[in-house]
Amino acid sequence: MRKIFYEDVNITEFEAQVVSCDFDESRKLYKILLDATAFFPKEGGQSADVGTLDGQEVKDVQIKDDLIYHYVDNAIEVGSKVVGQVSWEQRFDYMQQHSGEHILSGLIHNKYGYNNVGFHLSNNEVTMDFNGTLSWEQIRVLELEANKVIYKNLPIEITYPSQDELANMEYRSKIEIEEQVRIITIPGVDVCACCAPHVAYTGQIGILKVVGLQSYKGGVRLNILCGQRALKDYSEKYHSVSAMAQDMSIKQEQVIEGYERLKSECQTFKTKVNELQSMLLNMSLAALPSPEESANAILFTEITDNMAIRNAVNELMEKYSGYCAVFGGSNDSYRFIIGSKEMDCAQLAGKLRGEIGAKCGGNKVMIQGSVDCSPEQIRKLIE
Repeated sequence: MRKIFYEDVNITEFEAQVVSCDFDESRKLYKILLDATAFFPKEGGQSADVGTLDGQEVKDVQIKDDLIYHYVDNAIEVGSKVVGQVSWEQRFDYMQQHSGEHILSGLIHNKYGYNNVGFHLSNNEVTMDFNGTLSWEQIRVLELEANKVIYKNLPIEITYPSQDELANMEYRSKIEIEEQVRIITIPGVDVCACCAPHVAYTGQIGILKVVGLQSYKGGVRLNILCGQRALKDYSEKYHSVSAMAQDMSIKQEQVIEGYERLKSECQTFKTKVNELQSMLLNMSLAALPSPEESANAILFTEITDNMAIRNAVNELMEKYSGYCAVFGGSNDSYRFIIGSKEMDCAQLAGKLRGEIGAKCGGNKVMIQGSVDCSPEQIRKLIE
């Protein structure tokens, strides 16, 4: 089978003959085998190319036993000629990401001896897993070095060494490869076995940005963006920072300082609000019927702070022998806590769930949850 993507990654339109067409019952799609294809399949951690065959969307491309299968909705006659069209936009995007990954992986391997033990490239993300730990400080240095490699516009070389040549060659490879090994070389940076399409020169990557770092299986997982993805990410973040700076009437470089100031002010206001809510809640508690007038204490309030409600219930339980309930919310939608030293709150929870659809749980002494119901219905059920 002729693999056009190995001959020239820039070829996105091609003509081929249909060798077989079988219906895949599990996927409810037709599996098309051609005598030649420019579609790179899902392989090596990278998602497949997308595009069309005779105008029909190619839903997936898979490789098995060195044969590449194209999955489409409708059958195509065996022996017929078809025109394939690969999306250049995705092809080039994937080449930017994958070539950028090789640069960063090579630098990390050369500097720290870590191996890339996991790689995933899709439309949504690029992840790289390494069997060693890295800090953000180390990543920033590596990121700068990777971009210097990009700026040098180094050629990305593709070779197919013989077994004798491979035996004397140092190269990265995540798996043992029995067939012909395809080597991707970025001079002075990385030598790695790889099956995927790459850009011709590092300058075509544009830029590399590390946007995520997390501990993963004893090592680290990195998230990167290259080329157009990095530009899009920068544009989105620029507009976000610009909008925040404008709202705060400050310069963009002062956004963090402005945010910290606002956060401090918000905490001060929150403390004041909590104090006022506590005072209001105490006034509401004082207005309840006395223990001599009613065994139950039921309060509806717009205050929704869970700690304030719990403290209020605990206070009421010291005075009332029945159910002590505080419902916080408005418009017949409440969060609540109910407690009692003498009554069975767990039994009450069952009634609340069964009769008015409350979502709640707890024990005999105290329950909590939420309910959408009128105060009149709730009072009637409890009393």
